Amino acid sequence: MKIELTTITKEHLDTFLNLYNLYLYDLSEFTGEDSLDTGLYDLEDNHLYVERDELHPFFITYEGRNIGFVLVCAPPFVPKEVDFTIQEMFLLRKYRGMGIAKAVVERILERFHGKIRVDQLANNMAAVHFWKKYYREHLIQFTEREEKVVLGELEGLHTVICQTFDND
Repeated sequence: MKIELTTITKEHLDTFLNLYNLYLYDLSEFTGEDSLDTGLYDLEDNHLYVERDELHPFFITYEGRNIGFVLVCAPPFVPKEVDFTIQEMFLLRKYRGMGIAKAVVERILERFHGKIRVDQLANNMAAVHFWKKYYREHLIQFTEREEKVVLGELEGLHTVICQTFDND
């Protein structure tokens, strides 16, 4: 299985935003977010991922095709007590359940060291189970807490499960 992480640059912005729109569509099941009148989701601030050095966006490439992305953030885009967050990870549905996400996390953790934080929407049970299984299989000791957060312009508070662990 040939999986690569390729840095997303300004030249790739349109492709990234197209995939991010699909990601928001998938998340709408858990967030209740509606698309705009154009049929797309609000991608207003996502250009920052290719403009700021503290943000580390990668395409997930499988057998030469961009099939998703993973976004890693560093200060000042993370809580004070952590060095990096694995902010978002998305795979097209066709490629889920193949061990690709696990391989991506392993590659990310090879590149980024320190205190890592990962958040999942509490009602996104697939994501919660994925991360808990990953920690268990890799003997990662983590602390966990729940937070109530506002997601963009969405109504109400959303429950997020936050795990933090040391990756030295």
